[in-house]
Amino acid sequence: MIRRSIYSHWRGVGWQELQKRQMNGIGRTTHKILSQRVLLPLTRTRSLVRKTLRPVMLAYYDSLRFRQQSANWSVDRKRQWILERLRFTLRRAYRETDFYRQRFDRVGFDPFADFSFADFAALPMLEKEELRAAGLSIRSKRLRADQLLKDATGGSTGMPVEIWLGPEERGWRESAGEWFQQLSGVPLGTRTALLWGHHLDPVKQDNWRDRYATFVNHQRWFDCFRLSPETLARYHREFEEWRPACIIAYAAALGALAEYVKESGVEPHYPDLGFVTGAEKLLPHHREIIETVFRRPVHERYGSRDVGFIGCQLEPQRTYDFTLDWANLLVEPEDHNTPSAILITKLHADAMPMIRYRIGDVGSFAPTSQPGHPSLLLQEVVGRDTDRIWLRGGRWITGLQMPHLLKDFAVREFQFVQRADYSIELSIIPHQGFNEESRQGILQALRPNLEELPVNIRLVDRIERTLASKWRPVISHVKPEEQQLT
Repeated sequence: MIRRSIYSHWRGVGWQELQKRQMNGIGRTTHKILSQRVLLPLTRTRSLVRKTLRPVMLAYYDSLRFRQQSANWSVDRKRQWILERLRFTLRRAYRETDFYRQRFDRVGFDPFADFSFADFAALPMLEKEELRAAGLSIRSKRLRADQLLKDATGGSTGMPVEIWLGPEERGWRESAGEWFQQLSGVPLGTRTALLWGHHLDPVKQDNWRDRYATFVNHQRWFDCFRLSPETLARYHREFEEWRPACIIAYAAALGALAEYVKESGVEPHYPDLGFVTGAEKLLPHHREIIETVFRRPVHERYGSRDVGFIGCQLEPQRTYDFTLDWANLLVEPEDHNTPSAILITKLHADAMPMIRYRIGDVGSFAPTSQPGHPSLLLQEVVGRDTDRIWLRGGRWITGLQMPHLLKDFAVREFQFVQRADYSIELSIIPHQGFNEESRQGILQALRPNLEELPVNIRLVDRIERTLASKWRPVISHVKPEEQQLT
């Protein structure tokens, strides 16, 4: 009845008018109470009684209950639970998929033995190319086709990977996002602005279901893919009027907003609580300007389309460590190097098991971390495997170092692209005041760090985004296996 009355109201007044009434007619506190105590529980109850969604919602409630019960467990108890769950996961994969039955048999691994984390570390890693080539052999034979939900990665580094989700994994994914929002102090239903690439795309047709979900979650969407000074000015005015408690944003888009506000010389009065960034790496210079301008904490969130939510910085005022979703994912380093490639094993993948999956990111783990053993914290997400500049002889420079080298110059945005021959093209969107002296200064700063690799600088109006509309500050086309031979 509530949903029907809201929908009827929207049909009569239109979406833009509803947004104004949401801002001016419905008090912020009233809407929060309405969302958290009435609309969200009502929506979940409705999903629970639907036959197709009931298994998902049961998994959601079970997982949320487990997260609450295990919140204060000791590290040893968490690790023991993960080991038991890992054994269940590998045994299920062996029974239900041809891919893992053949894989385990080929390496002589017995999933029905009481194996240890050290035994688990001996299993081969799962590469994206294997995932693409596996086809139906990696999907569970137990689930029916109507129980599967098809998804895909954003294709940030090339061809997207097709992913299949079952009810159990979908429920655990949904509870992960909600649980970590609670831990960050912005539970679902809190007044939230999303500076994101969103489903209410102004160039696409939306529907009342999307609008209803936005109203229920107490959210407003702001497109981050089509930014300009005029758009940022409009967003700033709307944020000042609506006063979101939290802004969830693409890191580069939020950095652009902070730069606009700083250059405008105005004092922002939003958000009330803080920011959450995701989708792309939050670089140090973006964090610095956001925290300086808005004087609010920035929680960096880490996740991906293929495995879901991975971790979040819960207390950025104290530490930038990511608390990992250990109850859903086993996160481990590939080796003892620092940083190391990140491997992930899904512990609740009922449709498509992913075991020791190389996600394509590089991270800094605690010194005590070991391959095959679960990590509960991740010190830093450095970036993509290809977000590095390779030097000759097998050495490389992390992409995180590049913003530091450019911070003293009139550079608004940049991108390093390294060709297969090691040469580098640096594209720059300049700030006012960029001149030939700036160009020479940048080359002088880069030269000792890049060890005389050829660098060409070009000024551009925009930086190309990935297929998923993400900004990648560093891209290298040098293949790791080839650079070892130089």
